[in-house]
Amino acid sequence: MLQKVWDFTKSPDGMLWRHISTETKLKTILHLLSWGLFLGLSIGLFIGWITDLLEIDLGTHATEKYLKNYSILWFIFLAVILAPVLEELVFRGPLSWFRNKSYFKYIFYASIILFAGVHLSNFRLPKETYALAPILVAPQMVLGAFLGYARIRLGLFWAIILHASYNAVLILPIAMINLFNFSPT
Repeated sequence: MLQKVWDFTKSPDGMLWRHISTETKLKTILHLLSWGLFLGLSIGLFIGWITDLLEIDLGTHATEKYLKNYSILWFIFLAVILAPVLEELVFRGPLSWFRNKSYFKYIFYASIILFAGVHLSNFRLPKETYALAPILVAPQMVLGAFLGYARIRLGLFWAIILHASYNAVLILPIAMINLFNFSPT
């Protein structure tokens, strides 16, 4: 699966897979989710190492701010339902309009970069750390490629499912820890 996404990302086309079963779509989504989480978390660990090594304070992450200012249920709704639906409609929904255009790949790449760029708002970036911006949003760039692949090959609904699942796997443990007031001792 990773090779298929890589090949697609190198040379994206607008070809929708037709006449494939729901079971095949679900398997594809599960593979994309597994690889997306593995790569995203691996890159996240690397980012943590780099920021620690360079002694860069990224401030409070947006997740912490949301947990502090909103109820757990509202936070889960925002992260697992509302954000995936809105972001997929905005960033990958329009991809189908350009499916048969010669410049489709540029629109595809722009959707990945814009999606990642929006997620820079999760960090407080001092001017001297702007150079780290591409590294900080590298997990979202990878996810953007996976979501774009799902959008084009399977359809918008499946990209939303992948995005919601990805967010749920990352957000629900954090939400549960906060809900039950678990703290390291």
